[in-house]
Amino acid sequence: MGRFLGQRVALAIPTVLVVATITFFLMQIIPSSPASFLLGAGATQEQVASLTHQLGLDRPVLVQYADWIGRAVRGDLGISFVSNASAGSTVMRALPVTLSLAFLTLAMTIVFGVALGMLAAVRGGWLDRLIQGLNSLGMAVPSFWLAVLLVWLLAIRIRFFYATGYAPLSDGPEEWILHLFLPALALTVGAMGQIMYQTRAAALEVLGRDYIRTLQAAGLSRRRIIFKHVLRNAAIPVTMVLGMTFVFLLGGVVVIEMIFALPGMGYLMLQAVNTHDLAVAQAAVVAFTILVILVNLLTDLFVLWLDPRARRR
Repeated sequence: MGRFLGQRVALAIPTVLVVATITFFLMQIIPSSPASFLLGAGATQEQVASLTHQLGLDRPVLVQYADWIGRAVRGDLGISFVSNASAGSTVMRALPVTLSLAFLTLAMTIVFGVALGMLAAVRGGWLDRLIQGLNSLGMAVPSFWLAVLLVWLLAIRIRFFYATGYAPLSDGPEEWILHLFLPALALTVGAMGQIMYQTRAAALEVLGRDYIRTLQAAGLSRRRIIFKHVLRNAAIPVTMVLGMTFVFLLGGVVVIEMIFALPGMGYLMLQAVNTHDLAVAQAAVVAFTILVILVNLLTDLFVLWLDPRARRR
């Protein structure tokens, strides 16, 4: 286990470095400069040049990159040009919102995806075809369109959930759920497709094994066979898909946070790009990268715990 963790950490460091480097140079090719945005349309060329010099943006790109990397490895991700606050602290304030939305969505995705997948595999027939059809429809519907529909139906017409804003968990679980349920549901409908299909395929494969027929012949109840043997063995391939599902959710979070005005990482990153706040945008991308690496690591560790054979590889 220690060797495995060491290998993953050793691989994570260059991964973060490569993503940070690519992001830095991509941000340099944005047409207008941060100085032009900060001064406004009425600024003269001399004013723009003066502020660009004060911000250090007139230095060679490689010098700026070396300076940014040198500070980043010490934990200093720069200062926001817009708010004059630390880019790292700005990202850390937005991170709990995105994590709340992502993990609530992931929990709903697992519950609904696994339940529907097991139901389709065990029942079969018309119910299996119905579940697969509805699941395909859900995967085809754009999450942003579904989000708008959910807001109109459940927040404007019925007025049960909140259409915008965020309430931290410290304000109470009820307020937290009422603010996050609609964006989480909009993401869940599309995200649970892979979980459902993987659960169904894995459950059908386990149900066809000889030892399952032996257990049935021995008189074990169907409920016990499904929950103790089929579900546990089917959980291994399903868990391996969770990392990819989480990455998919992070991609959807950017749009969903804009629709529901959630002050999370996606909303922050889009604002930073629009305002040419380079430090905050780069810090957000680095935080997203580290988050994806950590989730994939936890997924692999969970697979090792579920499957003893993987520990001997």
